[in-house]
Amino acid sequence: MVVALSALWLTLFNPRTEGGELLVVFRLLAGTGMITSLLLGSTAISRGDIARHRAWMTRAYALALGAGTQAFTLGIGETLLEPSDHSIALLQGAGWLINLAVAEWWIRRGSAIRSAPVVGAPR
Repeated sequence: MVVALSALWLTLFNPRTEGGELLVVFRLLAGTGMITSLLLGSTAISRGDIARHRAWMTRAYALALGAGTQAFTLGIGETLLEPSDHSIALLQGAGWLINLAVAEWWIRRGSAIRSAPVVGAPR
């Protein structure tokens, strides 16, 4: 929660850097999404819903690791595109989007594996 709140604070109160207003919007969405995921995950575990808790915490973790993926999206993207505020914002947004897509795949893959019948298991 400290990471998400500090990200929102820095986004709102630090001077603007490259990436422009679009990046500000993406950062606000990512920070708010992380806070929401943490709150929903905490609510789920307090009700004993481990699967839902795991899913929401996976989403929060994916958003938190967005900066690591952004190192790749920016590195690759800036070699292919001419850097501008718009391209920088889109490349950084792609980092969060990639992480969330992988997290959703992982969450859904896990539930499919848990619900799949075991071959040779007694019925």
